Amino acid sequence: MKINTTFSLFCSLLIAFIFGYSLSSNLKLPYETNPSLDNLTDTVSVTSEEEFNLSSKTTEQLNEDFSSDDEDFSSDDEVYEVVEEEYEETTEKNTIVDSILPESDGVELNITTFSIYQTNEEIINSKTVPNVNMAQGCLVEDAIKDEKLWNSPDASNNYSKQLYNISIQVESGLNLNPNCLSEMIIGILNDIRGWSTVENMNFQIVDSEYSDLNIVFAKPETVDELCYPLQTNGIYSCRNEQNVVINMFRWTSGAKDFDNDLSTYRIYLINHEVGHWLGWGHSDCPSENALAPVMMQQSKTTDGCIPNGWPIYERVKLLYNSP
Repeated sequence: MKINTTFSLFCSLLIAFIFGYSLSSNLKLPYETNPSLDNLTDTVSVTSEEEFNLSSKTTEQLNEDFSSDDEDFSSDDEVYEVVEEEYEETTEKNTIVDSILPESDGVELNITTFSIYQTNEEIINSKTVPNVNMAQGCLVEDAIKDEKLWNSPDASNNYSKQLYNISIQVESGLNLNPNCLSEMIIGILNDIRGWSTVENMNFQIVDSEYSDLNIVFAKPETVDELCYPLQTNGIYSCRNEQNVVINMFRWTSGAKDFDNDLSTYRIYLINHEVGHWLGWGHSDCPSENALAPVMMQQSKTTDGCIPNGWPIYERVKLLYNSP
């Protein structure tokens, strides 16, 4: 039987094609491999892990900064130990730390972009208020013993829309004179260096039921109750809604960076907390040896600034609309 030449050639080519295809399917040619995909996956995985560890470390360092403050509450340190193995526990811990920071109002920090300096004579003069003995601080030998829980000044005025109406209340059992405090606080707030000239409105004393703002002097444990949910931990004062609550511990002890200068500290304490009620947030130390802004948390530290009790920076910020 004679085989057609064309058919024979076709069969040969078909067999060769099948053999070649079978051989090539078992080989891994260079252009078919894609090692960069696996490497990219590994890189993404490592980067994500590093970012998570960095975030945890940053949070831990932040918590350590808060807990290292001299006035922070060391007795609760065990609550704030970092548990890196349990992410949920770490998150819960961070939430707790955020909620118990002893801030007076939780406002954000406003960076001060300029510095104010004073001569030594000006700094000395800033410690005094006309007709008021700041060093004495209205302290008396005998504590108030009264059936009433709170004691107020004898004299008060009628409510006025043209003035800031404040009341003063002193917890029973404290050795403070309410009448003296009335004169002292009005002297501070209505001083030419005080908030009255910044806000263009004077302050007056009224009965507590008619007041816009209550200034309360209380024992540390009472302060903690009145400031809640803000955590004052027995050592801080606060502004909570319409109440400025002054901690008796602070009034008699001052703060570390003030040394023994209770006069400046008491002026600062009143102006700082009333400043919160007026809407001013916290500030920082602009430069070393400059005056500390009154809205800086000077009870913690002045951070190299000179202690100051008057709203000097706030007056300049209003004049020049500076941040």
